[in-house]
Amino acid sequence: MNAKDFYDWKRHPVTQVVMSQLAGRVNELKEILSYNAGNQPLSDREVVGAIKAYNDMLEIQFEGDEESK
Repeated sequence: MNAKDFYDWKRHPVTQVVMSQLAGRVNELKEILSYNAGNQPLSDREVVGAIKAYNDMLEIQFEGDEESK
């Protein structure tokens, strides 16, 4: 994938909807955590992990200029 393909993907309407949904999930999970943190530590860790994973997707950047094979 080259930079143009990556940025075309980032601007694609479907990608925009997916990213919006991920951002919404992050906000929902943060709100849940704000009310329930400490009640179930194992569950808290799962929620924090999900937030980190969603944020990782939201912050994805193009790395390199490699063509797809």
